[in-house]
Amino acid sequence: MTCTCIRNVNRQLRASGAQLTTLTPRDADGRATRAPRVLVRAENVNPLKRRPPIAVATHCPFCGTRYKD
Repeated sequence: MTCTCIRNVNRQLRASGAQLTTLTPRDADGRATRAPRVLVRAENVNPLKRRPPIAVATHCPFCGTRYKD
């Protein structure tokens, strides 16, 4: 990862007992392939519809730095 925003925001959120939801991409053998990425979740407003998709950010939502592939 090229920025420390996730770590910094989690440090600030820790005081209120919260943290960002992240995903660490893994290869077929279960080894981490990249640094953690922030997950972007949508709220399901209609319970009769399928669950909304989960999007994984390609850029830091806080500073805009592109994550390394």
